[in-house]
Amino acid sequence: MKTVREWEYTSRFGHLGRLQTSQANNARVLEYFSDSYPDRKEALYKAELFLSINDYIGRHAALFARKNLVEELAGNAFSVGPALLRAVHYAFSITPRTATIPARRVLALARAFAALDRTV
Repeated sequence: MKTVREWEYTSRFGHLGRLQTSQANNARVLEYFSDSYPDRKEALYKAELFLSINDYIGRHAALFARKNLVEELAGNAFSVGPALLRAVHYAFSITPRTATIPARRVLALARAFAALDRTV
């Protein structure tokens, strides 16, 4: 979502400039999902899910980076491996209590996804 992170103007929230604050980035994400889904409820749900997944990965980035599932990039950004992204998305899809999902279990699921990818 590098392109979205660099948007300086949104039709819903106006001029954001080059700000990289949480508020500016949330506005960009909401703009992106609102443009992608005509159903407002679905767009809001998907934006919220995306932001929650980003927050979760950010809070556990040190662990995931040590396991080579996240790469820290310049400017406080991360590159997330596909197996980890699938694992977090799956975990967030099956439980409403996302704050209580242990990072070690997500890590185990990501390793399983990665192993399956290697066998295909």
